[in-house]
Amino acid sequence: MVMTRNRTFSALLACLAAIGSQAPLSPAVQASPPAGGSVPCQQFVSAIKPLKIGFKWTEGPAWDPSAQRWIFSDLMGETEYSITTTGDLKPLRKPAGFPNGHALLPDGSFVVAQHDRTLGKVKADGSGFQVIASRFQGRKLNSPNDVTVASNGDVYFTDPIFGIDGFGPMKAKPELPFRGVYRYSKGNLSLITDKLDEPNGIAMNSTGTMLYVSQTSNNTIYKIDLSSYRGSPLPVTPLFTFKQIPQGHPSARASDGLRVDRSGNIWATGPGGIGVFSADGASLCSIPFNDHVANLAPGGADGRSVLVTSADKLYLISLHRPF
Repeated sequence: MVMTRNRTFSALLACLAAIGSQAPLSPAVQASPPAGGSVPCQQFVSAIKPLKIGFKWTEGPAWDPSAQRWIFSDLMGETEYSITTTGDLKPLRKPAGFPNGHALLPDGSFVVAQHDRTLGKVKADGSGFQVIASRFQGRKLNSPNDVTVASNGDVYFTDPIFGIDGFGPMKAKPELPFRGVYRYSKGNLSLITDKLDEPNGIAMNSTGTMLYVSQTSNNTIYKIDLSSYRGSPLPVTPLFTFKQIPQGHPSARASDGLRVDRSGNIWATGPGGIGVFSADGASLCSIPFNDHVANLAPGGADGRSVLVTSADKLYLISLHRPF
């Protein structure tokens, strides 16, 4: 039964992708939503629809509660945008330093990880950008990629080499001998772990004691126990490996962004789309997509919407209950 539902939905997404590949629309033009078909992951999801199409590579969404909209990146388009649940799109910052992940800070501004090798802070309207970190122990960061913020304002981010390996302003050799996960706190940068070879997406549980980090090289999500952090790099523990979603976009290396809902479930992007996993790593359900899904972020006035960034498109997931 699940296989049939997933196949129908995937076929609808495939049709939309085919239209987009033949004649890309301006981001300001709303994409035609798929019609009919059963919705996958029905214990959580009530509806899924395309929101916009025609970007270069969408990434890094985060909800702005003050303006009731998401902030997100067109990474390779070097543009930072906002978009509402109804699809009202507005460019905020360009050129934007190949922006990727965003996260809301306690003061209402956003921290942004950029593939120009910087971690920055920007106001919700795209103004006032400033670099807050670009080096660790005197050496340039690789390319800050994704980011999450603890309740006390501490910033955690991943630093793979994607930006200096072709997905940034220029190729370069890394100055650091590892690809780290860092904490930025009160102006200081500290290394949380150097044990991952390709850290990508990052999220935190509700208590702020556990980090979850996806590693693209092996499609595995790891957990890091922050309660034991005393300043020295921490070990990582594999939690689950993301298996290919049937009828979804095939990829050998696809684990990317992730989020944790109020029940502690992990919504992870990976081979074929989005998978929902329990806190102990058990697979609960999956949502196939025809293109690579880079990231997702909950939002909406009632917390029942999720913005999905997928290649040149944006999708909107509606939920039965708040994320």
